[in-house]
Amino acid sequence: MPPLQESLLLKNMIGGCLPKNYKPSCDSMRVCLLNPFPLSYKGGVESVLNSLNSELQRRGVETTVVTLSEKETKLIPRFARIAISAILIKKLISLKSSFDLIHANAWSACILKFIKDKPSIATAHGTVKGLLASTGDLMPLPSQLYTSLITQNLERMGFRNADAVAAVSNSCRVELLADYCIPEDKVSVVYNGIDIQKVQRVKTNLKDEFGCENLLLFIGRLTKQKGVEFLIKAVPLLNDYDAKLVVVGVGPEERHLVRLASELNLKEKVLFVGAVDERRKFEFLSAADVFVCPSLWESFGIVLLEAMACKTPIVATNVASIPEVLGECGILTKPRSSTDLSDGIKRLLDDKKTAKKFAQKAYRRLVQNFTAERMADGYIKLYRELVDST
Repeated sequence: MPPLQESLLLKNMIGGCLPKNYKPSCDSMRVCLLNPFPLSYKGGVESVLNSLNSELQRRGVETTVVTLSEKETKLIPRFARIAISAILIKKLISLKSSFDLIHANAWSACILKFIKDKPSIATAHGTVKGLLASTGDLMPLPSQLYTSLITQNLERMGFRNADAVAAVSNSCRVELLADYCIPEDKVSVVYNGIDIQKVQRVKTNLKDEFGCENLLLFIGRLTKQKGVEFLIKAVPLLNDYDAKLVVVGVGPEERHLVRLASELNLKEKVLFVGAVDERRKFEFLSAADVFVCPSLWESFGIVLLEAMACKTPIVATNVASIPEVLGECGILTKPRSSTDLSDGIKRLLDDKKTAKKFAQKAYRRLVQNFTAERMADGYIKLYRELVDST
């Protein structure tokens, strides 16, 4: 139905009642974006949802964001999945009249079991089983048990109860089909994307600030999954290069990693700068000679897209979705191998021309596949299919 006709129809509805066969167009569609944690969080999922929310609104889609509030996140531990789910259910029920369909993310999709009268889509940002398969041996036993018994079952319940499931990569789709036995025709792939206009290379004097010729960069949460200890152990293998590693981020492994750098006599070569704001992050990405992603597992890796947008050469591990995102636009290495990481870094530092070609090729790949516009295209297509089928 054309937007003008639809608008007139809405204005002439008596008591706000719509015909049984009425289906909203994209222009009038109302979508609830559901996530456990506020979009102000500095996580990959939250970053993606911020970009998607902005792009949907730009196209005239009315969005309602349902998450824990900032205050609630301070009162409720992140691992209290059941308590968080109960709060989200209550919020959804109170706001049901303000949206036409629910777009749930990650394990928050578990509450779709209790909201049956709205079409729903769940986005899988990787699977817990995939994470455990790659990093479970590094987790404390209580974390392994909680993740496998609670989070994994909530995730499975959510994806099975959703009317449609979006996987953020083909790698993630394979995990879903294998681990959760979801019907193949129910799962589509919608790549994550970023707003390239918000990513700009910034001229800096960071190399002078840190006193080095070559700047290596890691950005991410400091957890076992990110594999930062293998990157730190690669630094002594680069002694012939005037290089320093800057580690941006915070997390539960920070003390261990700082201690490791100290034990390896790398205090002057491995610099921990903590959390930074967006502008500072892009200053680091713009100045870096090599961005290194040493992850043991990644559901997608938004920071890879940001490095691609800044035309920063990339060395990354060949795990999960990383090769699908990076393609042949960087150097892929074995996971848990400091030697492989150092060899990849050396190759880019030794051959600046090749490094530049990789970076330019990566930027083109980003524009073709991983923009916020393309991501929104994929979700709007799924939204329309859901609305048309109800």
